[in-house]
Amino acid sequence: MSAERRASRLPPGKPEMDEGEIGPTVMIEAGKVSELVQVAAKRAVGLYRPTKRTEVVWVEGDSELAVNLVDLRVKLADGLIRVLIPVRCDQTGPQMVEVDFAIGSPAEPAGLFAATYRDPFGPELVVATWSGALVAFAWACLLGVMTGIAGATGKDARGNVLVPVEASASAHGLQIVPMARHRFYGASGLHPTATTRAPQ
Repeated sequence: MSAERRASRLPPGKPEMDEGEIGPTVMIEAGKVSELVQVAAKRAVGLYRPTKRTEVVWVEGDSELAVNLVDLRVKLADGLIRVLIPVRCDQTGPQMVEVDFAIGSPAEPAGLFAATYRDPFGPELVVATWSGALVAFAWACLLGVMTGIAGATGKDARGNVLVPVEASASAHGLQIVPMARHRFYGASGLHPTATTRAPQ
């Protein structure tokens, strides 16, 4: 994200934003989204330090699936994000699985919400076993990109990085709207209470 800021593709953060305050919309070009997803993919599988690993292997009973972390790609259209995940297993060899998410478009922005409108598209053997894991992984990657972009735009008055509140996609790129976090305790009118439940 520091490279994005140096290239002036991220606007300078407004210091000490009040809770719930909306920051400027950030536009990430379509080609750049794939690069960021590849970084997010490593974080999604728990690789937070620099590594030369290019894939991870998922195990479910007797089934194993190797997931490529460095060749993931994203294709964008109005209101649609396609995550292309390279995978391989003994039965199919190298294959590509496509996970599609319907999301807001510039004409109709949406809150940070996305829904898969179909099962992943790929080899039947792979999808039958790994459908849920592939969807969850693809969404974790996208969410990592969105939260990373929002967090890189600045911090609120309490020093917390901003969070994404709205997202939209078009063929040109991914738009993220950052927001300062709401304070859910210690603020006026929001006081945590503890209750003791009687033994059952």
